[in-house]
Amino acid sequence: MTIAIPADMEEMFQFVAKETGRPLEELIREALDRFLEDWEDRQDAIDADRVYREFKESGEVGIPWEVVKAEMDAKHAL
Repeated sequence: MTIAIPADMEEMFQFVAKETGRPLEELIREALDRFLEDWEDRQDAIDADRVYREFKESGEVGIPWEVVKAEMDAKHAL
């Protein structure tokens, strides 16, 4: 894949690569990884908010954390 980036951004990546002694490709890959992780985190938050709203609107009653934890502890004790 080939992408075009603004000259000032390219200069900054070149500067950081030189200052840190890290390869330019590694820095760009790391920046893209962070962007994708942040995007995925935002999508997870949107999904969680949607599911929570659906749950609240359904009128269902939740299970108290203490009950869930006790059940989990009992299963792990086996």
